[in-house]
Amino acid sequence: MNYKMENSQSNNKIFVYLLTGFFIIFIVSGLFLLRSSRSSINNQGETATTNTLQQEKMIIPTSFPTKGFLSLTTATGEATLNSNVEFEIIADSEGENISAFDVILRFDPLAFDFIKATSLDPVFQIYPYKKDNRLSLTAVKTSQGFTPSIFADKPVIKITFKAKKVGEFPFAILSSFDKESTKFVNEKTEVINPEVNDINLVVQ
Repeated sequence: MNYKMENSQSNNKIFVYLLTGFFIIFIVSGLFLLRSSRSSINNQGETATTNTLQQEKMIIPTSFPTKGFLSLTTATGEATLNSNVEFEIIADSEGENISAFDVILRFDPLAFDFIKATSLDPVFQIYPYKKDNRLSLTAVKTSQGFTPSIFADKPVIKITFKAKKVGEFPFAILSSFDKESTKFVNEKTEVINPEVNDINLVVQ
């Protein structure tokens, strides 16, 4: 009888030891899996960050290639207060046949009033639009213009302002502003980005 009780107690101790061993193995395995999961997440995060940086480097904007030019000029670098001053836009399309073009001109509206814009090429109609410190000029070839319009250092627009403030003031043709841009459009409706310039005018 005593032998049976001792044998039963021995079996119970073995069972307890086995249960404790399984429990320890279970805890150790869980900790190992948790650590591995965290390491994997960190690696994924580092990879995602690296990919994001690479994408950001890839989308850095570059300047557009230019062809030809639209240049602002004036007969004199000086003007008299309360008098009109005239500018000309000179165009060179480098052999391209032009059907339309746009010009964005920036000026100081506190120092000058825009008066008018006149086409110097009879086959182009000028449509001016003034907003804040910018003057947008759209030139469109009319239906009577069947001959090619290939500009070669040619005056195409005359712009008249009235000076109302003494000082030195910049005028600049902008390559782009917001969704607008200075550009040529050829007979194939291809957009051409010309070189642009800026000048200063002194009002006395």
